[in-house]
Formats: sequence, C-alpha cells, structure tokens
Amino acid sequence: MEEPSILNELRNSVLSKAGIKNITPSDCREISTEIHKKLNKTVSETTIKRLFGFAVVKHKFSKFTLNTLAEYAHTQDIMLLSGLSDLKLEQPVTHWDEIREHAARITEYTIKSVKNRSGIPYEMTVSRKFAEHDFEDFLRSQAIFMVFISHPGYGKTILLNHLAENLLASEIPCYKQSILLFATAVCLFNKQNTATSFELRVKKMLNIPEHKNLVELANENFVLTGGKLIIFLDGFYEISLQKELRRQLFIEVVDFICAIEDSPYIKVVMGMRTTTWTRFYDHMRHSSFLRKKWFPGNYFNTGDVSNVPPLTEREVDSIMSKINLPDANSISPRLRSQLRYPFHIELYYQLKEEDPHFKYATNITFFELISRFIQDKIYRANYYTEKILFLKKVIQLTDYGRLQDMVAKDDLIRELSAFKNAYSELLSDGILMEEKSPEEFHPKEYVRFIHTHIFEYFLFIELLEKFNLKIDGSFFDYLSGEYHCDHSKFQILQWTGRFMVKTGDFESLTNLFKLEMTNYERNYLILFIAENLDYKLKHSTEKEDDTKLDLLHDAIIEQLISFDFADSCYKAGIDMLLQVSRNKKHQIIYNALLAIYALLNIDAAEINVRLQTINDMPDSPEKDQFSSIISAAHGVLTRDKKEKVALLNVLNGLIAMPSDSDIEIEEAISILIAAHSGLLIYDSKSVSLFDKIAERINRKTIVATQPHEQLIISIIELAKTFYRSSGNAIAHLEILADDVPYNKIGCYTESVIRLSRSFELKHRDNLNAALQIAIECLKFFKSNKLHINTLIAYDLIIDLFKKKNDIVRQSEYVYEKLCFLEDNGIPATRVIYNVH
Repeated sequence: MEEPSILNELRNSVLSKAGIKNITPSDCREISTEIHKKLNKTVSETTIKRLFGFAVVKHKFSKFTLNTLAEYAHTQDIMLLSGLSDLKLEQPVTHWDEIREHAARITEYTIKSVKNRSGIPYEMTVSRKFAEHDFEDFLRSQAIFMVFISHPGYGKTILLNHLAENLLASEIPCYKQSILLFATAVCLFNKQNTATSFELRVKKMLNIPEHKNLVELANENFVLTGGKLIIFLDGFYEISLQKELRRQLFIEVVDFICAIEDSPYIKVVMGMRTTTWTRFYDHMRHSSFLRKKWFPGNYFNTGDVSNVPPLTEREVDSIMSKINLPDANSISPRLRSQLRYPFHIELYYQLKEEDPHFKYATNITFFELISRFIQDKIYRANYYTEKILFLKKVIQLTDYGRLQDMVAKDDLIRELSAFKNAYSELLSDGILMEEKSPEEFHPKEYVRFIHTHIFEYFLFIELLEKFNLKIDGSFFDYLSGEYHCDHSKFQILQWTGRFMVKTGDFESLTNLFKLEMTNYERNYLILFIAENLDYKLKHSTEKEDDTKLDLLHDAIIEQLISFDFADSCYKAGIDMLLQVSRNKKHQIIYNALLAIYALLNIDAAEINVRLQTINDMPDSPEKDQFSSIISAAHGVLTRDKKEKVALLNVLNGLIAMPSDSDIEIEEAISILIAAHSGLLIYDSKSVSLFDKIAERINRKTIVATQPHEQLIISIIELAKTFYRSSGNAIAHLEILADDVPYNKIGCYTESVIRLSRSFELKHRDNLNAALQIAIECLKFFKSNKLHINTLIAYDLIIDLFKKKNDIVRQSEYVYEKLCFLEDNGIPATRVIYNVH
C-alpha cells in the first residue's frame, strides 16, 4: 500500500482544491465530475470514495489515479518526491552531467504540470519580453536572487514556465551548459523532504550526497563548462497560509542566499505574490548584503509592490488572435485594456468557450468578466460571508466612495480581528492590498481595493442594499445628487442597468433615462442595455414579459430622437435594439432609422433592404408613413424619373400635419429622410417646402428647443445656404451652435450647422474662414462615413479654391473627391454637385 502520509497529503490537497472542509459521500461525485471537466480524465466516484474511506480499499491505487488526482490538486511535486509518479529517483549522483540530466527531468515535469493547469490552453499564452530581458540582466549581474512579484492573476507561474522552456531550448553556450532546477515550495517543503536547510533540500531533490558542497560543485561546473546552477522556485502561496512553515521557508531561503555569497555561479529566481513578498522582505530588510544581492528588475513599482507589468498591447493581441482568430481586432479599447491582466484573459476564454459568437461593442464583456471574477474569488470561495461583511465595512468607511478609495487599517481593527482568515484571503486573492503612506513622522497603513472596477462593483452592491434592493426614482435621484461630478457615477449606472436587465425590472429601468447626462453617455447606455438584453435572451431559459419589454423599447425610442448619426454607439444601439425587439411597430421605427444611415451613406441596396423589410410588415400607420418616404429616397438614389414628384408629395403631406402638434419621432424621421434626399436633387421647390416645415417648428420660438427640431432646422438651413445666401441664417445657426451645452445638440447636428456657416461665409466672400471650417467638416464627415455631407463639403471646398484662383489646390480636391467616390462605390454620374 502507498505511504499513509502521502495519501493524507493528497487527500488534503484535493479537498482544498474542491473547497470542501468536511467531505461527505455525495461530494465524491462532484469531485469526479470536476476532474473530468478540468482535465478531461476520468477518476470514478467509487475510486474517490475509496481514497476518502467511504469504500473498501482492496488494492493499491494506480499510478494514473494518483497522478490525475495530484494534477487536479496541483500537487504533482509531492508525487514526484514520494516516488509514486512515473519519475523514479535514482541512486545518488555526483557527476555534473548526471545532476544536469536529473534536474532537467524534474524541470520538465514541473513545466508539464504548469501547462496542465494553465487557465487557458498553454499554447495560447505568450512569453513575456520584459521577463526575458530582466532575466538576462540578472544573470549578467552580481545579484544572487531575483523575485517576480505581483498581485494574483498576473501570470507569474506561466512567466517562469516560459523562461524555463526558453532556457532549456537555448543554444547559447552559457545557457546550454547551465543547470536549471524548476520546482515549487511544496516540492521542497513536505513531510518526505525532512532536510533542515534549503541547500540540503535541493541536494535531496537532485539526489546529491549530503556531504557534497553545492557551492563547490557549482564552481567546478563553471570552470569546466561555463554553466551556472539556476534555481526557479514557485508556488509559495500553497504554503503561505501555514504560518510556521512559511516562516521556516523564508528563513531557510535567506540563509541559503547568505551561504552562496562567495559563488556567482548559483542564481535563484522566485515568483511571489505581493503579500508573500512583503512578508519575505521583512526577513531581509535589515540586511544591507541581502538588499544588495537582490535584483529588483527594471519594472519595480513601489506603490503596487510589483515588478510584473500588465501585458503589452502586442502581447494581448497575440493571445487574442489565438482565442478569437479573425475577430481579434474587433475587441473594444476598454476590454483590451482590461485584458492586459492575465486573470481576465482566463475568464474571457471561458466566455468564448461557452459562446464562440460572444462579441459586443460595449463593456458588457468587461462587466461579465468582473462579475465572474468576484463570483469565483468571493461568493464561491471559503469564508464568503465574512468576506462580504468585511468589504461592506470598507465601502462604508469610504463614505460610499465619496471619500478617498482607501481606508486606514486602524479603522478596521474590529473587523480584522473578527474576519482574520477572510481578510488574509482577500489579500492573497488580489481583491485588497495594504500600503503604507508617510504621515508626519510615522508611516500609516491603509487598505484599499487593488482594482477600481471591483471597488465600483461593491459600491453598487452597497448602494443597492442602502435602498433595500429597490431601484426607483429615489435611487437615481440619490446618484445624481451625491455623485454629480464623480467618475464612479457612470460605472454605477452601468452596474445598475446590467442588474435591472438580469432581474427583468424593465419598468424601473426607464427611470435611468430621466437623469441628466451627455449625449454620449445616453447613447452608450442604450447600447449597453440592449446588448445586456441580447445576452440575457440568448442564455436565459426564462421567458421575458412582452409588455414590460415594450415599455422599455418605448422609453428608449424617446431617447433616440437625438439623432446622433455621428456617434457609433447610436447606430450600434439601433442595430442591437432591432435584434431584441418583438414588437412590429418598434421594428419599423428601427428599420426607418437605419434607412437614414443608408441614405447618408448613399447606399441604394441597403435602403432597399430596409424598404422591403418594412413592406413585409403587417399593415399599420407606421408602415404606410415610412414606406412612402423611404421609397421616395430610394428613387432619389437610383435616379428614378419620378423621384422629385414622389419626394415633393411626401413633403406636402408633412406640411399638412396640424400646425399646433408636436413633432414626434416618426414624423421627425420622415422629415430627415426627405430633407437629406432633398440635398441630392437640388430642387428649389423642395427648399420652399422645407421653409414651411421650419416655420411650423419655429412657430413659437426663434430657436427650436428639442434636439430633433434643432437637427431638422439645421438640415433645412444647410439646404437654404447650399442654394443661396439666407438673410438671417447665419445668426440663427450661431445661436444654435454656440449654445451647445444648454441645448445638448449632437455632434452631427453641430457639424451640419458648421457646414452651413461655411456656406454663409462663402456668400459673404470670407473665403479663408469658410475654407477652414469646410476642411474641418470634411475630416469629420469622412471619419464618420457620412457620404452625403462629405460630398457637399468636397464641392464647397473645390468652389472656394476656384474663387481664390488656387487651381492647384482645386485640382487636388477634385482628384480626392473622385477617389472618394470610387473607394465607396458611388457612381460619379449619380451624385454630382453644382455649388452655387
């Protein structure tokens, strides 16, 4: 039978990995399932029951069973030392080639172990360039040891694994002749390795006789081959919670470093979490020799106590290209920045495994990753109740985020005593960190969240509890009042929107849009909510209430009346809302809005798709209204002979609307389609009809007060200044443009106003000022793919250079315009402007 001590250690490791304190027979099935899920290997429920004494053991456990259990529990090194694995220890060795061969076998086994437990397939990981450079500098230096230090989840173990692989595969003589021993702290410090010093433990692992001096052996090898003895040591966390063993380990490592001071041919490389390093550093802080022999690396950050920087953009791109394949470049900048932390990459990989088509424009992925990280590290971990209570206290001591984001450790004395284990795990798992800040002559300790987004999550949870889990108008009023100028407010709004979508509280969600916010924030939140709704509908088995969904769409459509055609979130939001809509009226409105985009892009095929989609809908007033105007717009793009007549008929119909009625979104969409179509046919009759519509909008005020009214007036003024000088147009436009914050007009409306101003300046012979504005508008319209406006700007600029007799610049823009038409598939015979 196997040694009881080995099996006991294996049992404890399996229970620790499974998060089980007191195992029952029913737990054995879950462990068996988890092993199969993580390793794709099978250890039966009965076998696990035998391991834990719930079934009779009639024979020895197979090597496959023991190695699989050890692999699951990340304790392969214990199995290696015990001789229970496939790697058998040989007779004591003294020749350096034999030592190198034995060290290589242990190292290769450790490398294989790391690969097997990598959070993502190991082949998708990358070697860190900074680590390669730091390691090379370290080997050339007089330092004896270096430590890769970071918070959990930064990929220290994978980093060391790549360094070990590179070193073993290197053909550089000084590396090729060196001996690499890559092991873990558990491998050295276990019940089978009873040596009393670090050196003896290493020699026992390498089967070197105890009487041999490691320093002398290393010196002899360097003289003969030029190679060094390099020791990689990882896995400190696995014994860090055992205080006495941890203290013994640190003392032995420090003693070993002091003992090899006379040999520049032994180098020690370790990987430690920030909390572990802080405790280790306490054992060496008072020794100038140890501090001198420590190589801190080129990226040591005293604030974070880390020398492992986040992944570079190139490294993220490399990993994402392996996970996403062709979609790698479509990742949003915010998500890309978050994926610089490897622990998020593991969660992202899990998302992509669950849904290969998981791809959204907003930070929905980012929020999903944060949520999963918190679920894994807190809600499904040990002491989760204590952790939540402790974090609750931290949030409260920050005055719900209104004070600084750190809390004096002295203010947490009571909680630190009551929740000692929970606090230790929060530090070890990378949720919280301790830092010292000089205050007068005495350093003061603080506790803070390592990552701001995790702080914002728990801030939202605490605010939710403050309002008894009820999100209504008073909740949003509180956010507006208490976090008016706070960056956290927008993050809290997103957590709120996500929460209400998940709970199906669509009625309360409409209160969100009553808040004061910028156009960008509003458009982004609409898209964010739509994408969360899409994600829920795809993955939830619960059927949503159509009536509640309709209320949500009604509320969102009221916000879409801003017509921010230059905001990518606006269009993406409409696309996503169309996907999650079940109401035919809403679908018609979304298709009509997308028809405006097709018109702006001069895309006859796309506008025809929208027209046919609407025509296939059941009969309704919305269908009749949009079908005629979109058909007229399609005729304009296809140069249909009846285009002008159809368009003018639609305009006359719009004028015939009651003069005292407000312009709703359906009518506003129709007017905008007609107005943009009118820019393509240069018909003076259409301009006069536009004037009548403008009179209706401005019947009570000089300036339109609603965003959609402002845009309609702006397009009409553009048409008027496009054909002729308009007496009061410039003053009217200046009032609109100069009061942007008050009126909250969108970027598209503002750019149309500026283009109209350029025309007006041209009519007044202020050519230089007109050119400056027109060129700025051209860049804006091109970058946002607004082709109608782009072509108007081109022709205005060409005409301005013609008036200035600058033939060279005129020719340049004529050529540039022709290239633009060709690049976008717009026939030159279809759209040719004659600027007046």
